[in-house]
Amino acid sequence: MAWLIMTAVIAVPVVEIMVWIKAAELMGFWSTLGLSIAAVMVGTAILRRQGLAVLLNAQSQLAQGEMPLAAAFDGLCLAAAGFLFALPGFVSDAVAVALLLPPVRGALRGWVGAHMVVMQPPPSGPVTIDGDFTVVEPEPSIDTKRLEH
Repeated sequence: MAWLIMTAVIAVPVVEIMVWIKAAELMGFWSTLGLSIAAVMVGTAILRRQGLAVLLNAQSQLAQGEMPLAAAFDGLCLAAAGFLFALPGFVSDAVAVALLLPPVRGALRGWVGAHMVVMQPPPSGPVTIDGDFTVVEPEPSIDTKRLEH
């Protein structure tokens, strides 16, 4: 698992730089830079609007006495999208846009739910320990530090 994380930490920035350079070759440096800045701004605006909708949905579910697990997962996806929008690059922006789409979040929620393992402790009843005991009386000791009167 550690090698997978290390590979991703190295590979993702390399891929982002390669895609950014290719976009700059095709569109020009300033157009690519402007598109990167516009993607951050548009992504932030969309994130703000959808984040408010998820929050209102969670509040209505709580008011009905339901646990807003879907809203919590959507909030987690939106937070991840916000982080990805903050990163410079078109690949991270594409993943962030995908996370903003409710059908994609629903499919991801279903996949995560199917692969999640919930650990529960085994049921336990009352514990009885059977054994024998012996009462041990302390032996009287002579206190040598006391003075007799």
